This record gives sequence, structure tokens and C-alpha cells, in this order.
Amino acid sequence: MKSKSYLVLVLVLVIATFIGCNAVGSNTVEDPDSGTQTVNEIAPVSKDNTYKINVELDVEAKTLTSNQSIQYVNAEVVDLKELYFNVYSNAFSSKETAPFLFDDFDRAYSRGFEPGYTEISSIKTKAGESLKYSFQGEGNTILKVELTEPLKPGTAIELIMDYKVLVPPANERFGYGENHFNLGNWYPVAAVYDKSGWNLDKYYPIGDPFYSDTANYEVTIKAPKEYVIAASGNYISDIEEGSSRIWEFQSSRMRDFAFVANKDFDVAEQIVDGTVVKSYYYKDDAKGGKEALEVGVNSIKIFNEKFGKYPYPNYSVVETVFPSGMEFPGLVYISDNYYKDFSNRDIQTIVIVHETAHQWFYGLIGNDQIDEAWLDEGFATYAESIYFENALSTARGKNYFNNSVEERHNEVIAEKVIDGVVVKGLDDFKNWEDYGPTVYTRGAVVLNELRNKLGDEKFFQVMKEYFKEYESKIATTEDFIRVSEKVSGQELDEFFNTWLYAK
Repeated sequence: MKSKSYLVLVLVLVIATFIGCNAVGSNTVEDPDSGTQTVNEIAPVSKDNTYKINVELDVEAKTLTSNQSIQYVNAEVVDLKELYFNVYSNAFSSKETAPFLFDDFDRAYSRGFEPGYTEISSIKTKAGESLKYSFQGEGNTILKVELTEPLKPGTAIELIMDYKVLVPPANERFGYGENHFNLGNWYPVAAVYDKSGWNLDKYYPIGDPFYSDTANYEVTIKAPKEYVIAASGNYISDIEEGSSRIWEFQSSRMRDFAFVANKDFDVAEQIVDGTVVKSYYYKDDAKGGKEALEVGVNSIKIFNEKFGKYPYPNYSVVETVFPSGMEFPGLVYISDNYYKDFSNRDIQTIVIVHETAHQWFYGLIGNDQIDEAWLDEGFATYAESIYFENALSTARGKNYFNNSVEERHNEVIAEKVIDGVVVKGLDDFKNWEDYGPTVYTRGAVVLNELRNKLGDEKFFQVMKEYFKEYESKIATTEDFIRVSEKVSGQELDEFFNTWLYAK
């Protein structure tokens, strides 16, 4: 979920009524020509890329100084002559490229604009050979690394990057405030190479414009000792060293790595189904923090049953300065406004449920969020209904959908010019008032209609099979349709053509 005025309005309407609760063409590069074996190639330990990152947070200079090793695995059937990485932080380098629309810019930079960006000092092979690199794309968010020899299929190369990140004063995924640093999408992450080639899309100002493969992470974070670090992955240790503290985290097969540093955190935790659920909250917001923990625990338990077992040992719900909620694997941002204002507490519940559902839809089952965003946002929105059916009662849970999602959908279709096509890329949306109703709301309606058509038993069999087949992989709309037809034994072309493509 990305917070914009549409989403806030949606949640307000939900509270009032219930609780009172052809894809765009990617920028691609043609398949590289085959080449000779390179001495830098190694046999990969894992089919996933592996990141080893040592980073130091300087809270005075607002910088991250990082040494990053990445073992990049060529999982394709072609040789690769160059590698590409998304450097999302560079989008924050100027007012022109900062990923915000209209008045949202002023909201994000309430303290005034200052740039954020990444400066790379070197990229080398493990053997110490310097590699040529360059930035390209809008905002210089694409990093191209030229290999001295092509990387053959089934082999890997280890690259060492040294760089410094300047963090901007943005109330966003990536930015800092008085007591906190939100560090999402902060490091160079490998771009996805798929059937269309390299995906080198810009950082769009709407949606969650990210697309990544799973990878393994080993991350150490050095920060002033008064700061507590909440991070993706499994907490290993934290060790005091002078005026600093060094935190260590590891994770396997995660799609991203994010962390929040805050010097005012308390932590509560509870184990559910083998996962340690943690709630990080400001010391003055203990009541909201403990209620957030309860919602996080219930969400994991319900979605384990309905979709498939959450495989990671840790999951963190983090209070921070953010407009609503934002998902990362193993960690979600939740707006501190929901913890402080008790009239917003029911909104807090919905946002935590929605972001937790993203652990399955985006985190575990990956998708191209630029070209097929409904596969995570529509699914996470419908998961809200599934949560309330089980956390409250079936009848009241059904009312959540009927009185909020479906009603919202009908009102929007009647009042706004929306073409009804759900599967389309970010280039085809005008703004959040178009994107939100289509991707979140109509996407959820599609799933509810499928459930009505198949019945509960078959529908949840579909969801579990979809998870089973695509956990830690990337799924497309066609993949979901195929699973739905296989499990149900029905031909569903007409159904999906009507609901997804308005045919």
C-alpha cells in the first residue's frame, strides 16, 4: 500500500460504514550475445542472489556508508554481458524526479526539500578487478555494470560495491525525521530479467513501482547505541561497541530488505505458529503498540490458514512517520497517527491487516507491481474481508466487504470515468484517483466475484494452490487464471475477460 489521499478517504469510508472497519511495456534491453567463460564466474551456492551488506548510519550527516557484496546468479538461458540494478534513492535527488504528485510533494517534504541520492565510489569483482558502471534512466535510478566477460547461464559473479547514501528529509518510504530514519528501497538491488529482457522502469509517483526477485541477505547495521533497529529478516544479535551498536540480521528468499532506526522505540512480541511477531512502537504509544501486536498476530494466524504458512521466523509491525502503511518483506510501516489518535484505531487495524496480507501477495508470491499491480493490492484489499470474517464473525465479516469494498466500487464506477480494465501498467493511470479504485477496489471485487462463482471451498483451494506453486517466485495474471481453472475444473476465460479486461 502507498499512502495517498484516495487511500485515506477509503479507510474513513470503511470506518463510517462498517466498524464504527495489455500491461505497460517495460524498458528492456535485448538478449546479450553469447560469450566466453569468465574467470570471475563461480558455481552458485543458491539459485537466489545473495547480498552481504555492512552499513553505518550517521544520524548527524544523514548518511549511510555501505560496503555491499552481491553474488549475482545468472538464472536465465542466455549469457549476460552487463548487469542492471535499481538505485531508487536517486529519484529523490531533485524536485523534478521526486516520486510525488501535486500537493503530495508538500506533504512529503513538510520541512522543505533537500535531495537524497547514492554516490558510488567503486564496483569491483571479488578478485579486485574494477568494473565500468554508469547511471541511466529518469532520475538516474538505473545502474548499469559492464562485465569484462559474459556471465554464462547457471553461473554467478560476486560484485563488491562501495557507496554512500544521502537520506532526504522526506516523510516517506525513504527519509528521516526528528527521531527516526525510514530506510526502504535504499540500496542497489538487482533488476529483474524476465521473458521481455531487463525491466528498467522508472520510479513512478503512483503505486508501488517495484519488481524484484527473492534473494538471501546478511546485513550488519552500525548505528548510535541509543537507536533501536527494526528490520526485515531474522534478528541475530546486537552488540554495543563504544558509542555505537552493531545489529545483525539474516534472511533467506526475501524480496527486499528494509529497516527503521528510531531512538524512541519500545518492543512487544508474541509467537504465533512458529513466527515471532514484534510490535515496535513509541514509548508514549504503548496501548496502540500492544493493540498493533494483537492485530499482527491474528493476521498471521488467519492468513496462515487461508493462504499458506508464513515461512519466516520474524515479522515486525513498526510505528513510524508515514501517511498510512507500507509493506516490505518481514516488516511493515504503520502511521504513527493511528497510534496517537484513538479515533483512528480502527483504521490502524485495517492498515495492519492490509500490509500483513502483502507478506503473501508481493512478498512471498511476487509480481510485477508496475505492470500488474492488482495481483498484490487487489489481493491484499480482499484479504481484509477474509480477516474480518474470521476475526469477528462470518456475517459481520461479509458486511465489511458489502458495506465498504463493493459499495466503494459501485460509487466510484458511477462517479468517475474508469474503463474497468484492471490489468494495466502504471503508465496507463492518470493519478491516484484512477489507480486506487481500479487496482485496490475493483481488484478486490474481482476476487469476491470469483469466490461467488466457485464457492468457498474451491476458492480457498485456489488460493492455497496459487501460494504453493508461486511461493518465492513471480506470478502473472495468467498464472492465477491457470491455477483457478485447474483447481476449479472450469473454463474461466469469459469470467476473467469480463472482470479484468472489460471485454
